[in-house]
Amino acid sequence: MKNSVYDIDSCYTCTKISEQFVESYKKTAGSNFGGGNTDWEEKKLKGYAKSETRLIEIMENSCPKTESQCSTFLEKYEDEIEEWYQTSSSTEIDKFFKWLCIDTAKVCCPDGTFGKNCRRCQYGDNGRVCSGNGNCEGDGKRSGNGRCICETKYSGTNCSNCQSGYKKIITDNKDVICSDINECHSNFFLSPCVLRKCNNTEGAYECYGEPFYQELSKMTTLAVLLITISIFMYKEMYNLATLTCVITSVLLVLFVHHIL
Repeated sequence: MKNSVYDIDSCYTCTKISEQFVESYKKTAGSNFGGGNTDWEEKKLKGYAKSETRLIEIMENSCPKTESQCSTFLEKYEDEIEEWYQTSSSTEIDKFFKWLCIDTAKVCCPDGTFGKNCRRCQYGDNGRVCSGNGNCEGDGKRSGNGRCICETKYSGTNCSNCQSGYKKIITDNKDVICSDINECHSNFFLSPCVLRKCNNTEGAYECYGEPFYQELSKMTTLAVLLITISIFMYKEMYNLATLTCVITSVLLVLFVHHIL
């Protein structure tokens, strides 16, 4: 049987516990002991809001019954949680995650930090982690090395550069956007495929088809032959005709394999 995320990631375990704890805490906020003489019970037992009965109910709902690692983690910090529950006001419930997972158990870090000492991740000029174009390894956890894992198209220590095949654009908010370069039209005079057809792809291009001279029709060859014959009809252009004939012969040799 494979281990669950609860078994291998303490921060994940603590995060899920805090989420369920807060949810259950809010659900029971308007409840009472239920049944019997509620007024008497609340007077004698200091009220349901801070009662052990309510805490037990909240704790029982904080872990899936099938996740032993979650229950073990919760039991480890049971005394601290009970003290927090008794001494904190209801307005502090939304700070429960920070108190338990970051300050007490020390298994998580604030967003934008990583590692044992919660060091700062790499930020871009726009003030966002990895410039908003990647993820900081270990972000929010007491692990990882803080290296930016950039999304496709982006590169650099903080993902503020573009990979080959993309053009860098900086917005007014200093966000970096990498736009695909159409290599097939990037050079007006010469296609990167030279004699073949070019197809632009995301971040690159591909060449396809046969070289253009292999796709010439038979009519092209026939036109060259007719011009040569016409030139032979004029004696004063004999030398030019001879040169043209030689050129035509060379072209025929090149074309014959692909045309005839």
